[in-house]
Amino acid sequence: MQIDLLKDVASSVAGPNAVKLVDLLYNKKDVNEFIIANKLKLTINQTRNILYKLADEGIVSFIKKKDKKKGGWYTYFWTINLGKSLSKFKDSLTRQINNLKEQLANKQKGRFYYCPLCKAEFNEEDALLNNYTCPECGELMQLKDMSEEISGIERDISKFEKILSEVDIEVQSIEAKEGKARVRVEKAEAKKKKKEREKARKIKAKLKKKLGEVKKNKVKKKKTKKEKVKRKKTKKKSKRKRK
Repeated sequence: MQIDLLKDVASSVAGPNAVKLVDLLYNKKDVNEFIIANKLKLTINQTRNILYKLADEGIVSFIKKKDKKKGGWYTYFWTINLGKSLSKFKDSLTRQINNLKEQLANKQKGRFYYCPLCKAEFNEEDALLNNYTCPECGELMQLKDMSEEISGIERDISKFEKILSEVDIEVQSIEAKEGKARVRVEKAEAKKKKKEREKARKIKAKLKKKLGEVKKNKVKKKKTKKEKVKRKKTKKKSKRKRK
């Protein structure tokens, strides 16, 4: 189901060759553009032209890497953005359905005429302006039976609404998976940050302890020095008293 929808989207954006490209990229990641060109039997420039059109719409994305074998030139590796593609297709279907519903309302409300020779169709206003006579051949216009055309539009609306429902299910499924993936990434990042904070806290505690010990030693040395000076003074006093 997904791949068929993707082919419709790609084809509407970049032409028939994009359909084969979807087959090459579907369920794969970071595919070398030279491999794509070879499989499509197109030049690398023709292949890039298709890929760039799809990339402009967000349907595919790429990463680039320097290829030392090709003199340091960049090689592009391509991946389909499944969610983006189907969301775009969903928007397109919605617009089509709305346009068809507008057409249906006009056909149901209005009266239409046609020329039996030219087969040209006219709404009631235009028919009245031309006195119900074809401006091309002068043939008298006839009232057109719209029932078949209305039924055709209704069938198209029903068909597109069914496809839209299927696309909507696919989009919701993809968004749910992407949401879970985001949660996993966010949890992993939060865990990493927590470890970094814990590590920084331990380092800070060690430094604080070390600084405390250094300060303590300085105080101890200062105290010892004072005690030595005091003992010396006491000895000198004792000697003077004996004399």
